[in-house]
Amino acid sequence: MSVGIGWLLLQPHLGLTLRAGPNTVDNPIDFVQPTELRDPRPWLSGGELVLTTGLGLDFDDFGDYVRRLAEVGVAALGFGTGLSYDQIPREMLASADAVGLPLLEVPFTTPFAAVGRAVNARLAEQEYEMIRRASATQVRITRAALRGGVESIVRELATATRTAVAYIDGRSERVISYPPSAAELVDHVADLGDRRVASATFKTAGRTVTVQSVSHAGVLIGHLVVEASRSLEGVELVLIGHALSLVTLELEKLYRLRSERNNLGSKVFSLLLDGRLQADEAVESLADAVGERDSIRVLHIETAHPSESLAALDTALGSRQRPLYTRATNQFLTVILSGDDTVSDVGEFLAEVPNGVRAGLSAAERLGNVGRALHQAKHALTMSSDRDRVVEFDATHGTLLLQSPEVRSALALIASSTVAVLADYDRENATHLVGSLRAFLESNGHWEAAAASLNVHRHTLRGRIDKVEQLLGIDLADARIRAEILLALLLSYESIVS
Repeated sequence: MSVGIGWLLLQPHLGLTLRAGPNTVDNPIDFVQPTELRDPRPWLSGGELVLTTGLGLDFDDFGDYVRRLAEVGVAALGFGTGLSYDQIPREMLASADAVGLPLLEVPFTTPFAAVGRAVNARLAEQEYEMIRRASATQVRITRAALRGGVESIVRELATATRTAVAYIDGRSERVISYPPSAAELVDHVADLGDRRVASATFKTAGRTVTVQSVSHAGVLIGHLVVEASRSLEGVELVLIGHALSLVTLELEKLYRLRSERNNLGSKVFSLLLDGRLQADEAVESLADAVGERDSIRVLHIETAHPSESLAALDTALGSRQRPLYTRATNQFLTVILSGDDTVSDVGEFLAEVPNGVRAGLSAAERLGNVGRALHQAKHALTMSSDRDRVVEFDATHGTLLLQSPEVRSALALIASSTVAVLADYDRENATHLVGSLRAFLESNGHWEAAAASLNVHRHTLRGRIDKVEQLLGIDLADARIRAEILLALLLSYESIVS
């Protein structure tokens, strides 16, 4: 707040007259400082109306005195006539014109205290007006929040402060701005650098930008950015603070609503998994987690830190405007996802979850088959590793069973009494029974195809397969035997033949 020199000159009871300096007197006065010191600069900070009678000055001092005041940025100089000097010395007038410092004549009948009281009274009026305006605007912004949420808060703040305002959501990166061109203010969030959770004000020539952080439960969730083509006034800073509080409250309300919605959906999901709720009874509560094709996927996660992983996953899905319906048991999280989610999508979710989680993802299933989807996800989890954080269940690959530890153990026993026997015979007799058997089985028993893959005559291949059946005491006409031997071969081929 400040008082214009022009306003002061218009007060008839003061009788002040502009005697030198610029023709336009736009300099704002922040404070009135009477002094008779020859050099008051150490006690001045700029913006003052300095009042003096010249009591301590000589004629040789007048020019230097005015220049010293101009150096520290005083708003104006008031010279009291009728006491030490009957009129303002010409040297002082000339120097004021030269440096562009407004020089006012204060008549003998006007006490310096009267000038100070007038300025203080005007500043008090402005402060009251500021409080009144801030109060009225706070009410309007609050009503706007009740009517239209964050969008209305941003618009009302921009209108009330005559600034450009933008809210940047830290999760979804959505930008709410007024006027629309204020969306460009998002660039200033990057200016915070490593201080992304802090607030800062940037000032350049004729422009001020303030970036305020918005947090929920100690976590940064966005920024409110305000740009003005001037320095921001006290009332405007008050209004920005009020708007920031309202934005925080509004977003907390949305987060609480999301939390309650997630809790309800998770309970329904858990009842569905336990078979205590039918799919047609659960579909309405889980509708926003089901894909457009009315299908779901189940994600089964193993984690050493369930609470931290759950919070991180909630943030990852929340930033994508997705619900989180989950059941937590011991070190496992079971999550229902859309059937449209790909393993790549899930990989992106989990990339935001720390502490080295592993996960299995089911195939797309109808909601009524959620139990089967859970079994698929659990099986896929057994195939995951530190390298592959998430593995997708896919029965069409033909090697899914080989990833199960139980199945691998059984197949290893079969291989030790079959494939290993053939491998020993090959080494002792320079034959090719193991390779011939694999080609025969992988060709589904088609002699011509298998022989062609080995580049031998089919009669040669028949002789080798007869030898295999003789050594192992088996009949490869039995489909079940062929299946077991093929799986044992796929598991142990590299280690046995090497």
